[in-house]
Amino acid sequence: MTEMIDLHCHILPGLDDGAKDLEESLGMCRIAYQDGIRTIVATPHTLNGVYENGKSAILTRVEELCSELKLDSAMRNPQSEIDLTILPGSDVRLSEDLLNQLEEGKVTTVGDGGKFLFVEFPSQEIPYGTEEILFQLRGRGIIPIITHPERNLEISQRPQQYYEMIRKGCLGQVTAMSLTGEFGSKVRQVTEKLLRHRLFHFIASDAHSINGRLPILSAAVKSAAKILGEEEAQKMVTEYPGAVLEDRRPNIPDPLPI
Repeated sequence: MTEMIDLHCHILPGLDDGAKDLEESLGMCRIAYQDGIRTIVATPHTLNGVYENGKSAILTRVEELCSELKLDSAMRNPQSEIDLTILPGSDVRLSEDLLNQLEEGKVTTVGDGGKFLFVEFPSQEIPYGTEEILFQLRGRGIIPIITHPERNLEISQRPQQYYEMIRKGCLGQVTAMSLTGEFGSKVRQVTEKLLRHRLFHFIASDAHSINGRLPILSAAVKSAAKILGEEEAQKMVTEYPGAVLEDRRPNIPDPLPI
């Protein structure tokens, strides 16, 4: 398996409903590394009404986890060090306050590069005014990456609005477990439909734990390959996320009308 990049992972300890403590964070690192992941963007929930997680807290926690990971690897087995890069990011709930928070430098973009931002919708709907906020982001030179749209009820029932977002320049990230069926057959059907229409560009784990929602991508890549072919599926965990971490828009296929 090619070295993979996981752009969306709740791996930072104690910041949200992801890793509960440092021990679980390190356990997630080991699982990810064993799966072939070599870079993880840590994306705690932000501005969702429960977790705020400002930029300074995220940057500090990423630095702490990187230090602990090196120490843990050295103590366990110096000959088999877990050479894993962990970068800052956030899973930002779309809200009217998003633009103000961004303006004040409180929101963490993907890799802290200032070019791409993960945007999460509520699970049931696309909020009123969403298109305007996405337009404002693009106008500021920030490309929104919509996280797990396949698990949004309104998108699953009426995907045309999401298609228009992609057509206008947004990008889409699918959760690995949606592809492999762990979120149920209905979510999987929606996922496969959106995938066939080239409405996803990244496969990410959206992992939260060491038991249940794991930081594993390889199984989802195999599932995507059955629909898109091996080369395109691999690009969704290598070339395309790699471009994002270099602050470049990936060279992706055009979306197909849905």
